[in-house]
Amino acid sequence: MKKKYFSDFNPFFLKILNLNFRIEYIFFNFKNIIFSNSLSFEDTFILYFFYLKKIYNINIFFLNTGKIFLNFINFINKIKKKYNIEVKTFFPNLFLINKYIKKYNLNSFYNNIILRKICCFIRKIEIYNKVVSKFDIIITGQRSNRASFDNLNLNFDSSRKIIKYNLLYFWDYKDIFYFIEKFNIKINNIYNYGYTSVGCEPCTKKISSEEHIRAGRWWWESFNISKKECGLHL
Repeated sequence: MKKKYFSDFNPFFLKILNLNFRIEYIFFNFKNIIFSNSLSFEDTFILYFFYLKKIYNINIFFLNTGKIFLNFINFINKIKKKYNIEVKTFFPNLFLINKYIKKYNLNSFYNNIILRKICCFIRKIEIYNKVVSKFDIIITGQRSNRASFDNLNLNFDSSRKIIKYNLLYFWDYKDIFYFIEKFNIKINNIYNYGYTSVGCEPCTKKISSEEHIRAGRWWWESFNISKKECGLHL
């Protein structure tokens, strides 16, 4: 009799089990939790699993930098309705923005990396720090191959004095899209138009399939792609 092999075993199933365990672990061991949702495909993927596990009472926030793609507003409304959740939107300090524009001009972030990072700080980091300061732990969709710096899947952000849990740290973006297609998870349709990593509109461009997934971010800066960050995850 011919020996039967279970050739239909899908290793991706183990990833789902692992993600399920991580979600249960964090909500069992921590209470004062907030989820930083940039409406990226990673964060939408996480949100889907929160929904499956009937986790509705989590604090979720989105940063509207004033430079986001317009379809993000529509997408926020869609996921609020679909998952029956509240997503709080926070805006940067208008006084600081006006001060920056008056001193350096509106699009001066194209001139050099210092001015770009100042812009990132004003439009993202300053308000981000204020929001997360009220919580004990923050969940993100950051992955290990996102950047070259060392960052564990669960670590302590000493600069913000908060525990940071990267649920998808060991995931590759191709694995995530496999499940997005498998479960028909609705994501922002901007990914259908050549964008792979999305930030502020003037700092993001479409890329070709041969380019690095983050090549479209701060595309005018010539140094190592893996080191291009705004400062939220450093």
